[in-house]
Amino acid sequence: MFFTIASCALSSGASFTGSYRLSGGELEQSSSSEEFISLGQKDSGSYIESYTLEFTAPSGKDIHIAYRSHIQDAGWYQWSPSGQEITYQQFYGIDTIQVFLYGKDALMYDVSYRIAVAGEDWQEWVDNGAMAGVPDQHRPIEAIEIRLKLHEEYETPSWTITQFGDDDGRQSEFYTMRNNDNGTLIVIDGGWEANTAQVRSVIELLGGHADHWFLTHYDEDHASAFNAIYADPGDIQIGEVYCTPLDYDYYLECASERYWDVPWVYETFLEQTEGDERIHRLERGDVFTIDGLNIEVFNSYDQLVLDTGSRDVANFGSLMFKITGTEDSFLVCGDVYGSLWLELAELYGERLQATYVQPGHHGNNHVAPESWGVTEAEVMLFDGPAWLTESDDYSARALIEWCRGQGILTYEYRTAPNSFPFN
Repeated sequence: MFFTIASCALSSGASFTGSYRLSGGELEQSSSSEEFISLGQKDSGSYIESYTLEFTAPSGKDIHIAYRSHIQDAGWYQWSPSGQEITYQQFYGIDTIQVFLYGKDALMYDVSYRIAVAGEDWQEWVDNGAMAGVPDQHRPIEAIEIRLKLHEEYETPSWTITQFGDDDGRQSEFYTMRNNDNGTLIVIDGGWEANTAQVRSVIELLGGHADHWFLTHYDEDHASAFNAIYADPGDIQIGEVYCTPLDYDYYLECASERYWDVPWVYETFLEQTEGDERIHRLERGDVFTIDGLNIEVFNSYDQLVLDTGSRDVANFGSLMFKITGTEDSFLVCGDVYGSLWLELAELYGERLQATYVQPGHHGNNHVAPESWGVTEAEVMLFDGPAWLTESDDYSARALIEWCRGQGILTYEYRTAPNSFPFN
């Protein structure tokens, strides 16, 4: 059955509407109030098979809603814009939802939501893209509640940075930076091939044009989604692509020594992009601008990498670069780690200071946490799920604990997508 929720006007001038489809049953009740809507009904015995959300922004504000869900036994139904139905087929229940806001003025709100699964009480509220529910545990959602909170003090940033998670619960790397004046979109990496649908849906939501795409290196968890989209772009337009000039023959020789190296990703990249003038192989010391942002390259594959003696040349040859605006900066470290990070920290010193820092190798950096003090970061972004960031088996946990002790904010996939203002 299909039901529609009455429009709910917010004190800020926005409005929310929604609809949902239930399995079986004859439920007809829905509720709404100021800044709040609900879908389904707790303890009804019927689960939600599909739903639609629609958001109307306050007059003169550029705010849009995006949402997605995992369908039990069927996989992710990807990020959808306002008014698009999340569905699969009859008798396949939704077990996970995520909701986030995007657009020039999106950071003026927090969106919070919670779910009730069959036979259990309401779960805790989560915010701004975090996952509510657990995929493929056969715990279908009976009810969803969503609310918005308006920030009393808000200024539209020049750019918005967003860190996205991974669809298979693994480590990966996928960021966007969007110019809130003209829509220019910067994409960083993208992750595994299994993450392709998410990367595609995000780029489409943000205008469909990846104006500048940075590939830090050619590991599977960084470059495979790019390869898939480059091979079959569909409606997506790819602009300039920036990468590291890894020596293929030497990489192939070194890769035979490590189970994690997958040369076929680099082979695919080279074969697909041969002769493409959009491909720019960056070198250490390169400086250029994008829409008023200053880009400075601190690491690339070169003699300094070889001189470390490490044969982990894919990771050590990662692009490491800083994006600097008028007030903020973002240091991207790819998979730079260990002795190379220590050498670069010594070599560049205060030039590595940044507002936002993506610590190399997903934070699993194998160095003393205090070595990251050189960045003077305000926010550290860890590209991994709980098994990496909360386990004593990986050094990311120690770095996160050190950051918190220093008053540095930390974010990881538990709350992704994580969006931040950048000026």
